[in-house]
Amino acid sequence: METNNNDTAAWASIDDVWSWTASVDAQVRAVLRRVMAQRRSVEVAFGYLSALAPGVKANCWSVAEEAGHEGPHRMQALLGAYRWDWKKLRGELPALAVAWLPCDPDDLIGPGIAVGETAQLKHGDATACAAPQHAGCTGQVENCVTTVFSAYVTTSGQAWADFDVYMPDRWAQDLGRRRAAGVPDDLAMTTKPDLAAAQVRRLAAAGLLACWAAFDEVYTRSGKLRAVCEQAGLAYVGILPCDFLITLPSGAVSRADEAVKDAVFERRSCGTGTKGPRLADWALTGTASPRHFLLIRRLISRPDQLTFYLCYAPEGRPATMTCFITIAGRRWPVEETFKTAKDVLGWDQSQVRNWDAICRHTALAALAQLRGIAIRNALCGLIQPPPADPCDGTSGADAGADDADLRIPHNDAPVPAYPGQPRSSRMRLIRLSVAETTRLARLAGDWAAGLLTLGRLAFRLRWSAWRRRHQAAARWYHHVARLAAAAA
Repeated sequence: METNNNDTAAWASIDDVWSWTASVDAQVRAVLRRVMAQRRSVEVAFGYLSALAPGVKANCWSVAEEAGHEGPHRMQALLGAYRWDWKKLRGELPALAVAWLPCDPDDLIGPGIAVGETAQLKHGDATACAAPQHAGCTGQVENCVTTVFSAYVTTSGQAWADFDVYMPDRWAQDLGRRRAAGVPDDLAMTTKPDLAAAQVRRLAAAGLLACWAAFDEVYTRSGKLRAVCEQAGLAYVGILPCDFLITLPSGAVSRADEAVKDAVFERRSCGTGTKGPRLADWALTGTASPRHFLLIRRLISRPDQLTFYLCYAPEGRPATMTCFITIAGRRWPVEETFKTAKDVLGWDQSQVRNWDAICRHTALAALAQLRGIAIRNALCGLIQPPPADPCDGTSGADAGADDADLRIPHNDAPVPAYPGQPRSSRMRLIRLSVAETTRLARLAGDWAAGLLTLGRLAFRLRWSAWRRRHQAAARWYHHVARLAAAAA
């Protein structure tokens, strides 16, 4: 990696990428070893999180193939049968966030916590905690699982540092349904703001270096969350509804939107986005409390659209409009973590239904997100992970091949002729589908272009055969069930 003295050019070689990835991965494996007792479990978990990437659906079939496994069974066991505590892995996230997300010491407000929630859309109601509820990703009521996150935000990036799956009231009251989905009996129904308050307490207890917190309207309404932030010594800026009651310095009680008529606006930027400075008109108004303030934002392009914020600054911290505006602008990075998780890591594409499996998948996705941030910051010279011990990186996908691996059968597997007909132990493959043919066509193009070794080609073809054999078996049992129903 080279950077000239004038900072006009910086570049890294592919060897730098490989070296820093190996260094970060060594630390990731060390974390997993603290969480999991068996080396086998550690390697499967590492394969899982490192396989989460663009173009890979986060279901066990796709992840297992990307990780170089010959079948999905180990990935399924990782999320289900393996014995490990996802809460322990969640507890490792704050220390990693501090180590891998350094903050510029000259930054005005320092590192902080941005609280938010996002949803995984679901079909049906068998998935743990899936219920009709508001989904921020679509802006309407959807059948979904909602998760509350606390993202660690610094000048070098943002990543999840804590999370909780929200259990709707209809699940809290249905013990039989909870047990069927693996939801613990002792898990109490907790509001989203209370989940966020618990996260702030856990992060403070874990020693997370944070100076502020930012959240949206759902969370600002909670006096409990605001009190927890104040007890933790965090400044905060939270979005308010326009009818929120504010006690003015005179002692009069007023709605937030009634303070606009006396506000003096200044044009300021709350940060720089992809399109440049994020300018708006801002005003700051005092309250009866010398440490609490009302911040008002007015859009330049739509002056009738106002956003109100409740602000707090601890004793000894500056209570200036500049600081509060900057904190307000850094709530948005939690939304960036959701975009990364869904678009890059496929977090919302998981097909798991059990409570523990959902939480395990989310904990591993959070670690994968931190891993990506760490590699990026290492390449940029912001952190210096210790060098990794040399190891053999060869996987089963790079092994050799025999002629049988390279054959692509194009016939169709049989179907049962009568109810209860036993299935052959050597099930033939189902007929090639358009989806599978498309995969093979892309595979053939990569092979022709010299992008694949023979071993990798054979590995991909074995996976193609596995998928088709599994589909043939599923079709067989569906036919058996239909024949039995017809006979009855």
